[in-house]
Amino acid sequence: IATPIIAGVGAITAALIGRYLVRSGIIGKQTADQWVKGGFKAKMDRKEAITILGLVKDGVILRNKLKDAHRHIMLANQP
Repeated sequence: IATPIIAGVGAITAALIGRYLVRSGIIGKQTADQWVKGGFKAKMDRKEAITILGLVKDGVILRNKLKDAHRHIMLANQP
């Protein structure tokens, strides 16, 4: 009966330590810095799509890169 109690206390301790590390910025700071600042419009336009996909505007090649990046994200998130 002591094993489940010890496991529970260990899990709670790990969760509290993880929460502290995330809130203090030791873990996850780089991920938050990569997010786009500000909000988005009600309907996504081409500029927002390029920003979200992490692409750089460079002319004609952008159209192919945009399609490839979109396809990659759709396949990765398909149920």
